[in-house]
Amino acid sequence: MVYITLAEYEDDDVKPKALLGLVMFASQYSALHHKLAELPVPFEIKKDLKIKVLLEADFYIPQGKFQCRIVDIDTVFTVGEIAITRQKIWDTLVKENLHCLNGELPMPLLPLSIGLITSESSAAYKDFTSTIKASGYAFSITTVSAKMQGQNTEGDIVEALGRLREHKDLDVVCIVRGGGAKTDLVFFDSYALCKAAAIFPLPVITGIGHEIDESLLDKVAHTHLITPTDCAKFLIERVDLAWQRLQTVYFEFENFMQIFVRERDKITYKALQLSNICNKIMINEREKLSRNTLGLKRGVPKILDYQKQTLKLLEERAKAANPQTQLKKGYTITKNESGKILRSAKEAAMSPILRTIFADGETVSCKNPYS
Repeated sequence: MVYITLAEYEDDDVKPKALLGLVMFASQYSALHHKLAELPVPFEIKKDLKIKVLLEADFYIPQGKFQCRIVDIDTVFTVGEIAITRQKIWDTLVKENLHCLNGELPMPLLPLSIGLITSESSAAYKDFTSTIKASGYAFSITTVSAKMQGQNTEGDIVEALGRLREHKDLDVVCIVRGGGAKTDLVFFDSYALCKAAAIFPLPVITGIGHEIDESLLDKVAHTHLITPTDCAKFLIERVDLAWQRLQTVYFEFENFMQIFVRERDKITYKALQLSNICNKIMINEREKLSRNTLGLKRGVPKILDYQKQTLKLLEERAKAANPQTQLKKGYTITKNESGKILRSAKEAAMSPILRTIFADGETVSCKNPYS
């Protein structure tokens, strides 16, 4: 037998105002559980779930008492309540601006240090870690084991996120689990779990294992992927991209260095040429300066002697051209009465008075007006 207790509460009161104990045959409960799992919006009977049931009054002979036995459950009523509850949680996350908080964090270019939350004994753990190891990159994985289904899911994952906060060297956190029943998704619609992921200081990546359905945890996470393997591949692709960029930068740097070396060699060669040319020019100019200095030392006296001789010669010429010198040689100068020097006999014939200048004086001659 399966025993279930129904409780009715007043609004904003955690103390039930009425309780009703119910029973159900184990075989009937198993069949009902299977039926609920196959619904378009699957769920399972658990604490704090609103349900509408068909009851049958039954008499339990061994104890001589009446009891209520569950005959059927109104799935439409319950599915609606699940959807309403989920929507309320989402509205609260949006109102508190938690729905996009984690997604606004920058994804590291090189996410090599990974925080992993999963069940270490699960296939999800094996799939994730084996894919990461096969990449050949130096990933570091810090794993915190947690229940990934059932009532302990919320508490375990929230606690795991708290423990990973203590690791300051992490780049991202992955929350992964393998495929399973659709009913397992309801454990990832927890407000407390969604809030813990939303406010986590690093990007949170989910791989819950459902291709169609999306939990609220998937919606508040930085990146939502389908499977643990997809999460691992996403990180590997991220590192691949960083490696490609690094190679590109390396090749560009190598090309730059080659260009730099060539240009440096050109500059060195030109500098050597310039230095040689400058040295040659300096040597030539020094030789010229030395020759000019020697030439000045030797040439100045010669130039002075030459100029003295030239000056002496000019002086002698000037003396020779002096009229007084010519007069001493016996030459005379004849002028007319007005003092004009006469240069021809015709000019002398036309002058009545002639003044003749000698070296030691002058004489005046008058023509006979009657002659």
